[in-house]
Amino acid sequence: MDSIASNIAEGCGAASNKDFARFLDNSIKSANEAEHHFLCARDFKLFSHEKWQRYNDEVVEIRKMTIGYRKRVLSDD
Repeated sequence: MDSIASNIAEGCGAASNKDFARFLDNSIKSANEAEHHFLCARDFKLFSHEKWQRYNDEVVEIRKMTIGYRKRVLSDD
């Protein structure tokens, strides 16, 4: 999940809103990847279903917020 925040931080130095939106898009993709890793960890029984549900809910919410932020950044262009 570090890559989600890292992409956003890196994008803060972008030259334009369009460039920043590209970094936000990468963050969204990183959230998809994190969700996949959580599913694998659950399937391999590395943690309980309850713990997976909590982590999954968090990453889904982060992705939703990032999608909303990306839309706003692009609308300000």
